[in-house]
Amino acid sequence: MNRSDTITMQNEAAANTAVSLRQTAALFALGSCALLNVYATQPILPDIARRFGVSLGASAWTISTSTLGVAVAAPLAGAVSDRFGRKRVMVAALIALIVITASCTLAWNFTALLSLRFAQGLLVPFIFTAALAYIAEEWSGRTATTMNGVYVAGTAFGGFCGRFLAGAAASFTGWLSTFLVFAVLLILVLALAVFCLPMERQFRPSASLGKSLWSVAKGVRDWRLLATCFVGASLLFQQVTSFTYLSLRLSAPPFSLTSIEVGALFVVFILPVTVTPFFGRLIGTIGRTRAFLLSQVAGIAGIALTLSVHLPPIVTGLALSCMAVFAGQSCATGYTARHAREGRSAATGLYLTCYYLGGSLGAVAPAPLYTHHGWLGCAVLIGLVALASTALAHVAWRETVVDA
Repeated sequence: MNRSDTITMQNEAAANTAVSLRQTAALFALGSCALLNVYATQPILPDIARRFGVSLGASAWTISTSTLGVAVAAPLAGAVSDRFGRKRVMVAALIALIVITASCTLAWNFTALLSLRFAQGLLVPFIFTAALAYIAEEWSGRTATTMNGVYVAGTAFGGFCGRFLAGAAASFTGWLSTFLVFAVLLILVLALAVFCLPMERQFRPSASLGKSLWSVAKGVRDWRLLATCFVGASLLFQQVTSFTYLSLRLSAPPFSLTSIEVGALFVVFILPVTVTPFFGRLIGTIGRTRAFLLSQVAGIAGIALTLSVHLPPIVTGLALSCMAVFAGQSCATGYTARHAREGRSAATGLYLTCYYLGGSLGAVAPAPLYTHHGWLGCAVLIGLVALASTALAHVAWRETVVDA
């Protein structure tokens, strides 16, 4: 090997690890937009109920339809990006998401709004899965780990911004303006993705869409994977239930918080960005099953605090519950990746589908409990779901040391 070949290989290795500030900003923005719209209606449910003359329970369908869209599209999204490329799929999904988001301001009735929210959810996985695959292929080692961290931080930040900005927009210019604000933000994300992210260099297209989708069907026959999918569903069920119905409780007397005040409570979503990496080390120390048990005990304790009649303990409990969900998520996704030694992308798609189905149920299933028993009924339900998922994880994850 001559000197020029050596220099060429060194340059290629450097290109594989170097990350510019522009690329970092683009990936953070892509992570933010992945969750910007999905739960944005949580702090404005009373406004939606008044606008269309529906009950508060019915207004929660604006959350369920978006999460249901994510669940439906998740298996297909990975296969599409495997076939047609990462950046191309992300850009196309962003353009479509901008159009659909802006169109929400024109919703002429409740059914139209639900249809548009479902369409928003359908598009999110095409950004989410393609971005994660882009990171894994374009960088390696510590650089890939760092960029994954940037992307996850973006999702947490987007989860907060979506809810906070929705509450702020509703308070100042009406709830419909929420979607115009989000459309403008998505245009900025699109610009960052187009001009700051280079076309993928390591991508190799799959042979066909059918081959990728068949791997999903194979995962359905793995009971341990299905059990883990239920665990994931229970985690998002807990989070969506707590934020949705606790928001309704705080909007009503005696708290009577405004939309912007309710939206500000979602700042707790920023906390898992700093806590979850430390929890990952704990998993390696005490084991996945024990770590998950610890996370769920902390989550139940947080929900218990939200039963207080004073706002500070409620906010503290909500923060603790939020961090517990993200910690539990790190256990479940880590097990999925280790257990599914073949077809990991398909297994991840199946997990993502179940995860968001749990979120869809969390938005609407507790509505009768809230109507008849208030927040207490929802809190008891969350505790029971957490206990059930802990028991299932204990059975399903109790196998070889390699999978632990």
